[in-house]
Amino acid sequence: MSSVTLYHGMASTCSKKVRLSLYEKGVAFESRLLDLQKFEQHDPAYLAINPNGVVPALVHDGRSVIESSIIAEYVDEAFEGPTLSPADPVARARMRLWLRFSDEAAYPAIAAPTWQYMRHRAAKALEDQAILARVPTAERRERWNKMAKGGYSDEEIEAAVVRMGACLDKLEAQLAETEWLAGDAFSLADIAVLPFAVRIRNLKPELMTRPAVNRWLERAAERPSFARALEFSEDPRAAELPNI
Repeated sequence: MSSVTLYHGMASTCSKKVRLSLYEKGVAFESRLLDLQKFEQHDPAYLAINPNGVVPALVHDGRSVIESSIIAEYVDEAFEGPTLSPADPVARARMRLWLRFSDEAAYPAIAAPTWQYMRHRAAKALEDQAILARVPTAERRERWNKMAKGGYSDEEIEAAVVRMGACLDKLEAQLAETEWLAGDAFSLADIAVLPFAVRIRNLKPELMTRPAVNRWLERAAERPSFARALEFSEDPRAAELPNI
């Protein structure tokens, strides 16, 4: 029998992406929820699974798969269940562009205000230089040090809001033409971007003036996987971590 374990964060957008893919595919998994504000993602046991010290990571029959977009595609390819990729090569290529968009545009757009929020949650821990020294990658270590020194400036947050609006504009343009991001069927394209659109809505609801985006979110919310993945609550600690 196949063994599947997901190491994830309750409010992590990238974790939500992978949970959506697992629930849509109908894959049963063991949940290992990490408390990111307590830096459990930097524990040596987890770094042996994901040396980058970030969530999520999927362990399938003892082998780890990392990076959320790669995990989502892996889930679609490795397990039986409804296909999450278009059969048409052109639509499949469009789907992969949206996967890239989620990593290269959507995540950077929501990063600054999300990290600013995390800074307040982890304020006490950030005073401990030993904790910061355990961050395995230079980029993340620099970002946590920035949080320790006061976080993002008002100008940086304003620039992030502009990027969030640009992301919504791109979504609106596509969704004015097609029901789902890669065409007529729900796919990994939607799975990859939905958590970021919801994060933007939670952070800056005043930006949600795009009617096609709102209709897309309403359609997605009707899917059984949506609330289950985005409001994950199987672990008791979930109630302690606001799911922004």
